[in-house]
Amino acid sequence: MAQLQSKDLLNSVSESVKREFKEQKYILSYDEFLDIFSKDPRKLIRNSAEYMLDMFKYFGVSEVKHSYNITKRHFKLFERIRGKNKPAITGQEEAHESIYRVLEQFVRQGKVDKLILLHGPNGSSKSSTAESLASALEEYSKTEHGVVYKFNWIFPSDKIGYEGLGDNFNKHIGFGDEAPTRNGSKSFAHLEDDEIMCKIVSEMKENPIFILPKKERVEFYKKITSNVMYNDDIPMYLEEGALGAKSKKIFDSLLVAYKGDLEKVLRHVQVERFFYSSRYRVGIASVEPQMAIDAQDRQITMERNIQNIPPALQNIRIFEPQGELIDANRGFIEFADLLKRPLEAFKYLLTTIEKMNINLPSGIADLDLIMMASTNEKHLDAFKNSPDWPSFKGRFELVRVPYLLSAKLEQKIYEEDIKIIEKTKKIGPHSLILLAKWAVLTRLRQPDPDYYDPSLRNLIARLDPYDKQALYDGNEPSNTFTEIEKGLLKKNVEEILKESQSSVAYEGRFGASPREMKMLLYFAAQNERHDSLSAIALFDEIEKLTRDRTIYDYLQFEPRGGYHDYREFIKYIKTQYSSQFHKEFLSALNLYDEEQYIKALQRYMRNVSAFIKKEKIQNDITGRNEEANESTMDEMETLMGATGNKRDIRERLVAKLASWRVERPNDELNFAKVFEAELSIIARRIYESKEEEIKKIKTSMMMLGSEDYNNLPKEVYQLCENTFENLEKIYHYTRKNAWESLIFINSLKNNFKHS
Repeated sequence: MAQLQSKDLLNSVSESVKREFKEQKYILSYDEFLDIFSKDPRKLIRNSAEYMLDMFKYFGVSEVKHSYNITKRHFKLFERIRGKNKPAITGQEEAHESIYRVLEQFVRQGKVDKLILLHGPNGSSKSSTAESLASALEEYSKTEHGVVYKFNWIFPSDKIGYEGLGDNFNKHIGFGDEAPTRNGSKSFAHLEDDEIMCKIVSEMKENPIFILPKKERVEFYKKITSNVMYNDDIPMYLEEGALGAKSKKIFDSLLVAYKGDLEKVLRHVQVERFFYSSRYRVGIASVEPQMAIDAQDRQITMERNIQNIPPALQNIRIFEPQGELIDANRGFIEFADLLKRPLEAFKYLLTTIEKMNINLPSGIADLDLIMMASTNEKHLDAFKNSPDWPSFKGRFELVRVPYLLSAKLEQKIYEEDIKIIEKTKKIGPHSLILLAKWAVLTRLRQPDPDYYDPSLRNLIARLDPYDKQALYDGNEPSNTFTEIEKGLLKKNVEEILKESQSSVAYEGRFGASPREMKMLLYFAAQNERHDSLSAIALFDEIEKLTRDRTIYDYLQFEPRGGYHDYREFIKYIKTQYSSQFHKEFLSALNLYDEEQYIKALQRYMRNVSAFIKKEKIQNDITGRNEEANESTMDEMETLMGATGNKRDIRERLVAKLASWRVERPNDELNFAKVFEAELSIIARRIYESKEEEIKKIKTSMMMLGSEDYNNLPKEVYQLCENTFENLEKIYHYTRKNAWESLIFINSLKNNFKHS
């Protein structure tokens, strides 16, 4: 029975493969190819730049919001997973937009004449960008929109011959004199393997349309597009494209043998659909640093594997081009860490890029491919000081790929690693965002007030790294700024981001690498002292990382204005964690109901609005319209610790609410977010009134695991257990992590800035 099921499965798979092969038109005669070409010439005459640009469009675009009022175009092809444990690329919209614009320029001018050089610090996703493009090419070529063809030369065995050619021709070409009869076709494209004497592939993967002579192909194109509106009359690629040396020699020899009968030459053409592949180097190649030219050829005429080549071709020297450039032709090549190679090893790229061809012993090979390279900033700086730099800079299109400056985006980089880690270890609350914040803080640069408009200079001079990071994440700056000042800062975020971009030491060039941060995640997960990948475990790993300042350059910078101070950044994230956990601990005690006070704030703001507008407000109990309730407003203002002129206080809060609505017109009003600072003050005042009770519970919970804990008074013990359970269920701490956190905040001196 099992054997029968296996046979049925095999038959089903076999039929499916056959059906797909036929439907996808993998193999075509030249006549069949021309029929398809006639229906959509635009699709089948794309050069590599047009093809890749269409690929960008095929996968679609969206808009992403990076910070206040800054939206960027996001190309969805970079969301595609490039392989196991390789996440989508996050936050590099500007670099990807630059690549897209370069491709647009190539398309406008009708040729590729520059190498796209991705530069940035180590681990900034330069290689990942190239991988994504290669992966997208593979996927796109499998779609109907991305169909692409090459061709082979087919020479049949003696059992398949030619009608009415005579003995002299048979002797010359090396075939019998029987007429081809397979499927009634005059082409040899669909012959079975046992009917083929010799098959010669074209390593250059030239477009099959190039087999037609220039004049004929142009006339053919004009004819089939006479009723179609195109931007360009005749594509440059169609008009200037040519066969490679090997195919040209075969074509010319056959044309002579057939006495100029092109139709008979085309019988030997087998058009084949191909699919891009990084693994098998089909239209995609990656070159590691090495001391070798990336193209060559070898003579194949006398090799045994083509010993059946027809006599008509045995008198010509046929060479087989080889190398990465040849493999990547009609596609994409990446030179990884290009500037790590000795200069002499890539000088040939100057003429290759300029002319888009490569000199081989057998002749000149025309190339049609997108060239991309990557380098880190240190190597690029050194190369710029080289006497050869002026020669190269005109052939390079520089695209900067910096580190991210948003902790929210940085956190997304770790997602795939977290999926692996959480299979064996729980991820503790706040650990990832705090790690991301520390990494981003090390990358920020002190702003130069002189760069800005005089009206902003004093404000910019007060901008410390913590508020700058908040702005980059789309969050509110701290209360060291007034509401008006906060508004000005948010309005000028884009200007702040641009400030250093023309500098060699641009913001995002230096700092902790995502690779290092991922390494810390795995080290923290392996720490047996902790039962989860907790923030506390990460603090230990960050401190280990920073012990030897000589390893990483960003640890060697002298702190200025609070920037580049990695030790203070560690204190900052510890304080952030302490503050966050303490809030959650207090919430888990059930001594303060935030929802209750949000409702009270909403009532207060209704009264404030009526007070400012000098309107009446409906009493919820009596239903009568009354003046704003002064006692209700006074009570809430006392709870918030608000002092000073009452009208000023109330107008400030109304302005805060209005500012939220203006900045987020499509978002639902979130009172907890708008009045986060006020609610925090209310909570603190509530807890201050119950300080002794809280201290007692905290001390008792820190006894967990001891006999003293088990011997606590029943009422206290139950309250401790309830609090632990709430921390587990609501905030997702493990019991041990919650206990560790209580010990941690108890030992931490909460006297740091922004505590």
